[in-house]
Amino acid sequence: MDVLSVLKCRLEIVDDSVSSKELVDRIVALGPREEPLHLVELDTVVKRHYDWLRHLPRVRPFYAIKSNDDASIVETTLLLGCGYDCASKAECERVLGFGVDRERIIFAQPAKTIESLVYAREKGLRTVFDSEYELWKIHQYYPEAEVLIRYRFDSRKAKINLGVKFGCEPDKEACRLLDLAKKLGINVVGWCFNVGSGCSDPEIFYEAIEAGRRITDYATSIGYSFSMIDLGGGFPGDKDVNFQIYAVHINRALEEFFPDGQGWTVIAEPGRYYCAAALTSVIPVHGKRVFRSADSSARIEKVFYYFNDGIYGTFYSAKYRNQPVKPIIWKKRNDCGPMHKTFLFGPTCDGNDVFAADISLPELNVSDYVVFESQGAYSRVHSCRFNGFCLPKSIVFVRKSVWNLLDSVSSEDNLDRTILGSKYLQRNNKIEKLVFE
Repeated sequence: MDVLSVLKCRLEIVDDSVSSKELVDRIVALGPREEPLHLVELDTVVKRHYDWLRHLPRVRPFYAIKSNDDASIVETTLLLGCGYDCASKAECERVLGFGVDRERIIFAQPAKTIESLVYAREKGLRTVFDSEYELWKIHQYYPEAEVLIRYRFDSRKAKINLGVKFGCEPDKEACRLLDLAKKLGINVVGWCFNVGSGCSDPEIFYEAIEAGRRITDYATSIGYSFSMIDLGGGFPGDKDVNFQIYAVHINRALEEFFPDGQGWTVIAEPGRYYCAAALTSVIPVHGKRVFRSADSSARIEKVFYYFNDGIYGTFYSAKYRNQPVKPIIWKKRNDCGPMHKTFLFGPTCDGNDVFAADISLPELNVSDYVVFESQGAYSRVHSCRFNGFCLPKSIVFVRKSVWNLLDSVSSEDNLDRTILGSKYLQRNNKIEKLVFE
């Protein structure tokens, strides 16, 4: 079966008029389940893709599959013509298995296993390095590789700082590594960086690209001719994100330091940006515990709620990736009790399985529902079956007009679907209004 047909089997097509709230109501109407439920709206993935094309026309999106590898989301990015940022041999194998051309894959792992490096050589994949030891390994196991030098350029306001693990210093260390690469005869074709996951200072991209110009100039001075730029990830993905401001800084830097028309291939590795807002977690209260004061008033001092989802499921990032949750109580406001100090626990026997502590919520009852928006990034991929509890189950929807868009794009052969999709939107005001307003 083709990708479109496989995807159609995974989802329900709903009328354009159906709101996100109505979809949540449908899931709540199913009643409490053993497994956590994820509401996935593919419209959001499509919207984010075309927002990207509009605001960053020079930058090809290579979806970071590690952020959310749910089949429906990955298949949607395939239909949209995305490239892919892969971090492991397994991710490379999966993407290549879809028939994605190797030119649309970057094996962006700076510290590869020997087995995965040999595999990259078999498939002719581009990869990256940030140390002399990785260069020696590439020289031994994949000497003809096209590689990018990864340098460190940390956002001042990122949720997760990636520079503590990867990326050489962009000045003297980068120059030393390029000297060694030249000595070894390794074909360095460009550079890459990652400002950190969930970056909230968009101006950092301008500064990072400016550093890339200095690296490019040095590389040129020793005989390299760079042609590829990888802006990495770090783009936020919550529903209220203002992506356009990121594009302003990136476009200004590219025009100033790497003008169009000079043959540059520019890519980036958005992950959270594509998938975060596409997923809403809808979970019921399965248990409740009340703590009262020791005096005669016996007032409630705090309340514990227990859910079928926690840090071993959707909410790993809430505890370990600086992504606090924003609970939405899914019942009539006047049906709730008074506000109390509240703790939200997952189902496991691990006492550390708490994903919100000391927050204020109205009092709830068992079987009441709580909704958490923008949970699509680094949630499903972190889930495991610790204590035997169920993995989250995706319930996938797409609006009819967006489905028609995907159907139209998928039927076109031998064309760049990213370009085709942009033109398609210009011809279809109904879809443009649905997706972008």
